[in-house]
Amino acid sequence: MAEVIEAIRHALEAYWASPVPLIVVFACLACIGTLAYVFLTNARNARLRVSLLTGLYSVSIFFWSFLATSLVLCLSLAPMVAYRSWGVPAAAGGAIFSSLGLSAAISLIAWSQSANRVLRRIPTHELRGDEQWITDFVNLIGRFERLAHVEVRVTEDVKPIAMAVSGPRHFIIVSTGLFAALEREEIETVLAHELMHIRNHDSRFKVVSAVLTRLLFFDPFSKFLDPAVHREREYLADEMGGRVTGKPAALASALLKIHERGGDAPRALAGLSIVGREGRVFSKFPPIKERISRLILLSEILSQV
Repeated sequence: MAEVIEAIRHALEAYWASPVPLIVVFACLACIGTLAYVFLTNARNARLRVSLLTGLYSVSIFFWSFLATSLVLCLSLAPMVAYRSWGVPAAAGGAIFSSLGLSAAISLIAWSQSANRVLRRIPTHELRGDEQWITDFVNLIGRFERLAHVEVRVTEDVKPIAMAVSGPRHFIIVSTGLFAALEREEIETVLAHELMHIRNHDSRFKVVSAVLTRLLFFDPFSKFLDPAVHREREYLADEMGGRVTGKPAALASALLKIHERGGDAPRALAGLSIVGREGRVFSKFPPIKERISRLILLSEILSQV
């Protein structure tokens, strides 16, 4: 037992004294610092803010995955790392490729299975005859934005629910309560909002990030960055949905009605809905008042163009 502990100690010392893992660590920290600085000092554009936060989140995931896999390799292959001349470079290379491969594998699995899992959790049916205008509207916006086919599904729920789900196929799920609560132009802006989530790959990101954040429970950065990315993506979908329809005020009205009627999705899928529980640092949804204020300001700007 003493020999094993001694080998592990030597492996950890040799590994973290080597320039290869240290270069990886400092490169990640430099990227995180640079992206954070640009975000805090210069980012005013909504799309830029989303890109910077997504970059921060991605680097954070890799950084903590690298630390975790490095520790696992040092513990499991301690004699090799400690006493072989090629042990440390091999372990560092293995940690890099394991981190990238694990993230890619999880992302692929989540992407391929997410839509089917959501549809199994929420019973839905196709649009009925009097709702055909929804398909026509979605197809029109989809052609304009050059999106792949998006199927609209309806769930029987008195709460006004709307969410986008992507995988090999794209879906927008709306509830019967949404039809009852909103006027037609408000429904159109909600659909446009969800289409913008699909266009910006938000629906895929939300599912993948939820899986990665749970697996990397020891990553303190993602606890802040994951919700922050979600909030900025909601702002961006609001803005783009308001612009593509030319009716940001109607979207503001829709968001207020949905919020007042408790239109958040079931807890397991809450991060996918158009509104949700508000908070500050750890909330995935920005304050509804701020979203409405931005949309009203956008409406005033568009009316003067």
